[in-house]
Amino acid sequence: MTVNVDLPDHIRAHCAELGDGVLYAVKTLARQLAEDPRLGERAGRLGLYTVTIDNDAFDECPPLMVRYAYGPPLLDVDRIEIRDVEATGPLPDAGDEQAPAAVPDPRMQQITARQVTEAWRRITNWLEQHAHATHAALLPGASPHEIAALEQSLGVRVPVDLRALWLLCAGGKDTPGGAGVLPDKGWALMPLGTVAASYQWHRENQRQLGVGWGVEDAMVWRPSWIPFCSWSVTDTSIGLFIDAETGKVGHWDDTTERTVRDQTLSTLLEETADKLENPQLATGYLPGLIGGRLVWGPPLAADEAALWERFTG
Repeated sequence: MTVNVDLPDHIRAHCAELGDGVLYAVKTLARQLAEDPRLGERAGRLGLYTVTIDNDAFDECPPLMVRYAYGPPLLDVDRIEIRDVEATGPLPDAGDEQAPAAVPDPRMQQITARQVTEAWRRITNWLEQHAHATHAALLPGASPHEIAALEQSLGVRVPVDLRALWLLCAGGKDTPGGAGVLPDKGWALMPLGTVAASYQWHRENQRQLGVGWGVEDAMVWRPSWIPFCSWSVTDTSIGLFIDAETGKVGHWDDTTERTVRDQTLSTLLEETADKLENPQLATGYLPGLIGGRLVWGPPLAADEAALWERFTG
């Protein structure tokens, strides 16, 4: 039995960045996987596998770790998609013309994680005091293993600020009235399972819309965009994502509109905490309460507007 192996364009581009011999090696692996889909080692319970490529077998190629999905529940039967290619050793020497890849500064990552932790602590302290229903709807933090499994599922590394948030809170519960926390629309934090399902939907929608189109015209969802907030825990038709490459927060709606803002997740959380702690200085959507829930408003719906009380401190 031969299966179909999908090597997405962004993976091909990434292979080209790693070195001239990488794409050839991965294509060779793809042909092998078509004949033997379980060539790699199982990683988790979602039909994910990892396989290594020894650089001794290919010229101008570093040792590689390739992650791929095979069959249900992530894909159709008899289908493979290569999700990630990672160099596990030194890249070939490309001479003076190629600058070394940027290495994240550990100190800056620590600062970013600390900013997220502090801002989230301020938000949850406020919720505990003033909006107990919203506070109770927050889920506990995820484990590093759960985040690593999600990374395997997405084929994308989670940026440090989103990882820091998920270690503190891995989404919200589906409660009556919603569990909206962040302005402007009272965005709810998506549970990790919903993140994976939403990402897969957007990527599949991208593939369908992209058939026969130019790359730029077809690009309605980039591989590096990770959804993390939505209209509600169950309604993911609109929401927020973070670009894992730039760290910028973006917005999607139920059409094809996608907007990337000049704002990071740590900035978004800090601005939210500032609005809650200093409501008299808040602009735009304002913090308010309905029955122990945080509701950013004033609400547009007449029934909610009648119950909404602006929080003034």
